[in-house]
Amino acid sequence: MQNAKQTDLVNRRKAWIGEARALLPLLSIWGIAWIFSALIDFAIVWRNFDWLKQAVLITAVAASLIQIWNLRKESRSESGSGVQVSDRSGWGHPIFLLLPGALLIAAVALLEAIGAIGPLFTPVLRAFILAIGFVQFGLLLGKPLVYLGLWLFTLSAIMGVWYLGYSAVVLEGMGGISLLVSAYMLRVWGK
Repeated sequence: MQNAKQTDLVNRRKAWIGEARALLPLLSIWGIAWIFSALIDFAIVWRNFDWLKQAVLITAVAASLIQIWNLRKESRSESGSGVQVSDRSGWGHPIFLLLPGALLIAAVALLEAIGAIGPLFTPVLRAFILAIGFVQFGLLLGKPLVYLGLWLFTLSAIMGVWYLGYSAVVLEGMGGISLLVSAYMLRVWGK
């Protein structure tokens, strides 16, 4: 009985990783965007590059929308071939993996828009949200993502308490690197 449950869990984890692999380009897009944003925050000391940060954000959003559109087209072609996407792991469409993250991003954007978060605390909040996302997905996909989330959460706490002025550069850079590392891990686990 125990062996059957363990085998079922292993099979589900493989199916979840297979579905999460569809999100690899999104992890890479946003990882690179966060790293560029950190580099721009570092270079902003010498020149005003606010326009470039907005260009990076718009480019990342546009690339993400294109990727989501392609993912949607692929799932339609799979459902036309008789393989139901929802039959693989019970998550439904892989795009629903993005829903909690999209809601969190919308919440942060709203808090920034109404001025509830100071500009120094915004990178800390974003890094906390990313860390929580890593832990959430790590519970389903593997312990290394949980460890990555705990590491980013600890770094965010340290930066928020002692090094708040440097948090934009450090947390955006490390958050971007974490996104790229998680994409790499999912790619390796899926093989």
